[in-house]
Amino acid sequence: MINVHSEEYILGQNIRNCRMKKKWTQKQLAIAVDVDRADISRYENGTKGAMNFKKLKNFAEALDVTIDDLLDKENLKRGASIQKKYDQLNPVHQNIINETIDAYLCKENKGTIIS
Repeated sequence: MINVHSEEYILGQNIRNCRMKKKWTQKQLAIAVDVDRADISRYENGTKGAMNFKKLKNFAEALDVTIDDLLDKENLKRGASIQKKYDQLNPVHQNIINETIDAYLCKENKGTIIS
C-alpha cells in the first residue's frame, strides 16, 4: 500500500505535477534525467524509495524548478485543492476556466498557446 503522506510519495507527486506542467511524458523525463521510464513511474508513485541528492538535482534541472519546489508539501496541497475545486465544476464551467487560463497564457506568452 502506498503511504500518501510519505516524503517519497509527496516528492513523486511534485515531480509528476512539474512534468505535467511541462507537458512531458514519462519517457521524455526519463531521457532528460537518464533513468528508465519505469523508474519515473515508480518515483512518481512513491514506490522507488529514497532519492539521492544528485538524482534530485537532475530532476530539478530537467524540470526547470528548484529542489525546494520538488520537496514542497504545500505545493502538492495547493495543486490537490485546485484540482478538487475544478472537479466539482460542471463541464461548461470547466471549459470556461480552461479558456480563461488559455487566454492568460496566450497574453503572457505573447500569442503562443502550448496545448
